[in-house]
Amino acid sequence: MGWVTSFRPQARLERQVERFTVIGAADGESHVVLPTTAVVLGFQFLGRVQAEQQLLSPAGVPGLPAGPRTYSYRGSTGSVLVHFTTQGAATLGVPVDELTNASVSLDALLPRARVAEALERLQEAADDEARVGVVENVLLELPFARDRAVSLAIERLIRPDGPALVAAVARELGLSERQLERRFRARVGLTPKRFASLARFERAVSLANGTSTLAQVAAAAGYFDQSHLSRDFRRFGGGAPSRLRTG
Repeated sequence: MGWVTSFRPQARLERQVERFTVIGAADGESHVVLPTTAVVLGFQFLGRVQAEQQLLSPAGVPGLPAGPRTYSYRGSTGSVLVHFTTQGAATLGVPVDELTNASVSLDALLPRARVAEALERLQEAADDEARVGVVENVLLELPFARDRAVSLAIERLIRPDGPALVAAVARELGLSERQLERRFRARVGLTPKRFASLARFERAVSLANGTSTLAQVAAAAGYFDQSHLSRDFRRFGGGAPSRLRTG
C-alpha cells in the first residue's frame, strides 16, 4: 500500500463507526482481505478498486465475504473506508444481511444526489482529515440506534473463554433461536453462530501476528485445540495459520 492512515470517529459517531482509514495504492497493486464480523463502506476519491473480477462502485459496500477476497487497483487509487461497529451498518437503512456477500452501491441505499455530492467534495478535499470529515457528514445525517438484545447477544458470543451457545443466549434474552437469528442477521448481517466463529478467528489472526506459538494462539483465542484453529484458518483464511503469520 502507498499509505494507510487511521482516524477515530467523532463522538456522535462512536456507536456506529469503529474507525476510518484512508488508503492509497499504486496502479496494479493488490492485497488480500480476510473476512470480518463488521461491514465496511468505501469511498474512492481517486482511481478505481476491483474485488476479484468485479469493479466496485466509487461509493459502496463490498459485502461481508465468506472467505478471503483479493482487491486490486486501477490507476493510483485513494479511498476512505468506514469500518462500522458490529451493528453500525444498520445506519444505512436496510437489513444488514442484504449486504452480505453482495457488492451494493451506496446510491442504491441513499439519495443519488447526496452520494454524488459527497464524491465531488472528496475529490476537492485538501487532505485526509478533510476527506474523513466529508464522509462523517454523510453518516451524521443517518439515524442509528442499537438493538439491545443483539448487543447483549454479541457480548455473550465474543467471550475470550469461548462463546456461549446460541440456544443459551436466546433463552437468556427470552427469545426463540429463530427470533434471535432473525434480529441478529438484520443488525449484523451474519447468523449468531457464524458471527461467533468469525470473532474467534479475528482474535486468532491478531494473536498469530505476535510471537506466541499456534498452540498458545488457539488457547488464547478460545479454540478447543490447535487443530480446531487450523480448520478455521483454512475455512476463513484460505490456508494454514502459518501462511497468514507476519510476525
